[in-house]
Amino acid sequence: MEKNERVWYLCSMATTLTTPEIFIALVVAAHAAVLALRLSISLYEA
Repeated sequence: MEKNERVWYLCSMATTLTTPEIFIALVVAAHAAVLALRLSISLYEA
């Protein structure tokens, strides 16, 4: 595989995210953060 082919392969993997996709990702990340916080608090109290 030549260098130009490798660069093209890496560039074709990168895609732009739309605003709804970013919002959904932020909601999922926030939900995971809340669950992790609740778990850490319950483990600390135990």
